[in-house]
Amino acid sequence: MIPREIIKSAGEKQKFSKQKLLESLHRAQIDEKTAREIVEDIVRMPNIKSTDDLHYTILRKLKDRKIVYAAKYNLRRAITQLGPSGYPFEQFIARLLKEKGYSVKTNQILQGKCITHEIDVLGFKDKKHYIFECKFHNKTGFKSSIQTVLYMKSRYEDILAKWRQVEGDNKHLHKVWIVTNTKFTSDAKNYAKCIGMGLISWRYPSGSGLVDLIEETGLHPVTAIVSLTKKQKRYIINNGLVVCREVETKKDVLEKIGLKGKKLKQIIKEANEICGC
Repeated sequence: MIPREIIKSAGEKQKFSKQKLLESLHRAQIDEKTAREIVEDIVRMPNIKSTDDLHYTILRKLKDRKIVYAAKYNLRRAITQLGPSGYPFEQFIARLLKEKGYSVKTNQILQGKCITHEIDVLGFKDKKHYIFECKFHNKTGFKSSIQTVLYMKSRYEDILAKWRQVEGDNKHLHKVWIVTNTKFTSDAKNYAKCIGMGLISWRYPSGSGLVDLIEETGLHPVTAIVSLTKKQKRYIINNGLVVCREVETKKDVLEKIGLKGKKLKQIIKEANEICGC
């Protein structure tokens, strides 16, 4: 039998819950019958001692049933596989924003009143400009703290002071957002809400978190394709293939790593199923 407590990625212990496990499978759009069968299988297994053990055991079982189920369940860790650098995550966020109707520019240098600032994504929508700062973490257990919010607040105020001096009322720098693939601390969320700064983390705000934006737009990271190796994922990301929706139109990138014929068709099919193409 699975232990009553399992070890989370950050090291602390967590009580095992059949209901929470079932809910996580439901969120990944696993059908009810399959979800309940997997939960019952897991409960009977004695060698699961950590959340990593739990995740990879479930992933293996889902692969055996339906590979797109495995991809959906693995989505959060697929985002972490966009690393180790934060650049692919910034590109992914820019593409999500485009799907939401923003005009975007990445890696912009903006002059502040005192110093210059490198901005991850500058978005424009409804005659308003928005700054998006992307905070990527390689581990799912990491939380962005109040220091991250305070630092971005000071940068935004310096940029805004210069913006008003130069642009006046002709252009409006409306708001700054911090986007992370993990979580924010309670202090970070409370302070950001108080000062009017936007935060987006994996499931925050409720119904509008990163996972919700991915499902809403159908833009899934190419790292969600479980049939690709880590080495293959790294190569195609470095060559500009970031989202599943582009796999079929950029199959030449896949061909360069030796994927062809039946295997190439399998990857394209899996990518299309993941994004609902």
